[in-house]
Amino acid sequence: MSWTLKKKALSLLDAEQGTVHKDWGGKIAVALVYPNSYAVGMSNLGFQTIYRHLNELPDVVCERVFLPDAADVAELARTRSVPFSLESQRPLTDFHMIGFSVTYEGDYINALRILDLAGIPLRAAARRPHDPLVLMGGVCAFSNPEPIAPFMDFVVVGEGEELVGELIAAYRERYRDRSSFLDLLTGLEGVYVPERYDVSYAADGTLAEVTARAGAPGIVTKRRLKDVNAFRTIAAVKTPNAEYGHMALLEVGKGCGRGCRFCLEGQVYRPVRHRSVAALGDTIKELAAQGEKRIGLVGACVSDYPWIGELLKVVEANGMELSISSLRADSLTDELAASLARGGHRTLTIAPEAGTERLRRAIRKAITDEQILAACDLVRAHGIPNLKTYFMIGQPTETDEDVEAIPDLARRMLERLRVLDAKGHPFGRLTLSISSFVPKPWTPFQWAPFAGADALSKKLETIKRGVRSLSNVRVLHENPREAALQALLARGDRRVADFLEAAARQGGEWRRALREWDGDADFHTTRPRALDERLPWDHFEVGVKKAGLAREWERAHAPDAAPAGVA
Repeated sequence: MSWTLKKKALSLLDAEQGTVHKDWGGKIAVALVYPNSYAVGMSNLGFQTIYRHLNELPDVVCERVFLPDAADVAELARTRSVPFSLESQRPLTDFHMIGFSVTYEGDYINALRILDLAGIPLRAAARRPHDPLVLMGGVCAFSNPEPIAPFMDFVVVGEGEELVGELIAAYRERYRDRSSFLDLLTGLEGVYVPERYDVSYAADGTLAEVTARAGAPGIVTKRRLKDVNAFRTIAAVKTPNAEYGHMALLEVGKGCGRGCRFCLEGQVYRPVRHRSVAALGDTIKELAAQGEKRIGLVGACVSDYPWIGELLKVVEANGMELSISSLRADSLTDELAASLARGGHRTLTIAPEAGTERLRRAIRKAITDEQILAACDLVRAHGIPNLKTYFMIGQPTETDEDVEAIPDLARRMLERLRVLDAKGHPFGRLTLSISSFVPKPWTPFQWAPFAGADALSKKLETIKRGVRSLSNVRVLHENPREAALQALLARGDRRVADFLEAAARQGGEWRRALREWDGDADFHTTRPRALDERLPWDHFEVGVKKAGLAREWERAHAPDAAPAGVA
């Protein structure tokens, strides 16, 4: 093992609070892998929650593994080492199970790179009896795991807090025989065993059929956590080296009732389940007793939490400062803005998503221009110096006028923001964060085509040109080609696995792998899909009815695009 890499791991451990160290003797060893950097992984509450729950099982030792950075990969090669766990620096190959927590489709490539660096066969069918079992969880596991399915022994579909104990019990019962173990897993709700499904394609290249065999269910049902109050979702390990390491993160609930037509999270986490003020209050008191000074509330739409006023009082009564990642402009109140200002918030974030009210109605985010401008007034009234906004380009029904309206709206927002606050301080900066629309499974827009990188680049130029004369406006955006990769992995089927494997073998050089791949990326991304086409994720049930999504898809194209009922 490289002493350089070991020192780096020990340095990270020294800065942590709450790390779990367990003796390996006689225990089931699980490597919990976040296929991205340590800083990103340690800010993921789902990853931290599963780490805590696994380690609470007496016969399990769970340790964390992260994607090595470029210099670390070179050092692994130089010393002929393999990726290892943070806690005990054990090589990945020593573990009985390797569980990937995947939040972003782009991390599919990183997951395979980690396996490749460890010398573990990428394809599940090629693994040997002594190789670890490889599984995947996270939101991508119940969105569309098909592109990465051939590499997974099994996939945890849904919320894993309750399921992890059942998986360990099944492994304990059948671990000596891989096939028998997978037989047992097919009977667990929320577990998908890809090798037990045969996939066929029609002459036009579309998906024809997915057939279950060997006792596997025809439809894999997502596992849902029935009582969110029974499981706290907080960071198990505190570290200053995480993206949000300066605060304690607390999830207020699962799901969002708004039903925006582009949003995956608002669909797949149904029904909306809020944690009670009493349950959250107990956790806040515990965090305050541990010396935490700042708390970050996390959720799909925190400002929509029904008892947000009561919760703010609990936070302040415990002497803690408050942080919230993003707010709905139409649910931002004077009380909430004041609490954020007292907590030292320097930047408030809202997400208009579109420049015109017409397009916002079409995507079912019916926020008016006046509500956005009123949010600007609250920002200045409470002395918050900066405002960040999220917009999305390339959405269904979008016109050139909708894109041109984004810089125009920014201009009107600045008129409200440039007034001096109560203390005479000037406004700082308005940030426009522009993302590219990617059609996601389980949303009313799952049938929409991806706009394409070239078209999106032109839209970005329109926005940047439109705000060039505004001195305190900054435009941030992703590369549209990165969005094209996300679209391929979000909407592709098992044939995309060949591309993923090539990208992993080439050290993550996905652009080169895409050029060499004999598949058709446009077929999976920019091609419109008929409502009656079988989609790669149709053999899952996540609590969303396809007929309801189709109705919402059609309503989005109605002349007035008025919001309707939840699909």
